[in-house]
Amino acid sequence: MNAELAARRFSAPLPDDIPRIWLPGMAAVVAYLNTYTVLVPANEAFYIRTINACLPRVADPALRAAAQGFIHQEAEHGVAHKRYWRNLEAQGYRFRGFERAVDKLTFRVMEKIAPLSLRLSMVACVEHINAFLAHEFLSQRVLADADPQMRALMEWHFAEEIEHKQVSFDVLRAVAPSYAMRLLGLAATAPLFYLVLGIGTLRFLAQDGQLLRGATWRGLWRHLFGGHRMAARTLKHLWDYARPGFDPASLDDAALAREVIERYAGRDWLAPAGRGVPARPRPA
Repeated sequence: MNAELAARRFSAPLPDDIPRIWLPGMAAVVAYLNTYTVLVPANEAFYIRTINACLPRVADPALRAAAQGFIHQEAEHGVAHKRYWRNLEAQGYRFRGFERAVDKLTFRVMEKIAPLSLRLSMVACVEHINAFLAHEFLSQRVLADADPQMRALMEWHFAEEIEHKQVSFDVLRAVAPSYAMRLLGLAATAPLFYLVLGIGTLRFLAQDGQLLRGATWRGLWRHLFGGHRMAARTLKHLWDYARPGFDPASLDDAALAREVIERYAGRDWLAPAGRGVPARPRPA
């Protein structure tokens, strides 16, 4: 069955009274997701430029259409997360220098020195990371107690990561199907992804005065090794990606995405941003 990749505009209000620690008792997770928010616009722009550069090499019309849908959704993610920058700046956070440095020293450098096949492999890998983060945060209801608007922003983004998780991987299989290239993208991407997010998380915690508080690290321990078990789950998802026969469709979590989209569309917090396009059918 064909799914449809529809670009949606996140229209929920982001009022000034959103608390700094918008997920009670989880300051480290908030700092992690604030870092994610700061990095999304440059990340998504890199994905869009990379997929656009690959389109002339994609012969399958269905995959080309799905790639266009992917691009439209990713563009809306960048717009929505950048809206929250105003809140972060009003709360006194300093992050623009960090964001510019990451863009310049990672994405811009990679575009100068790395072949398109490697850049595409890196996009496919980070999209796998985004998709499994989405799966874990949604299936475990990690954000159930979060500020409603921030929960909506993150869960909408996560739902669309699940919706389009097949696309960049299928483009990689069409343009650079080498298993070695997939592993090279994994080796280049995963350590860099967690290093940059880790640095940003520590910066936000320091600016919040949360870095040396025991409660911060107890909350992080619960997230990584306690109830959420995110450390072990992350390693499993990365190991799955390294398997020769990996396919994103092997984890069927479309219902999670559907429930989130229906919930927030029903509150008028999501609006159509353009015409949907048919997604590439999942392999049998």
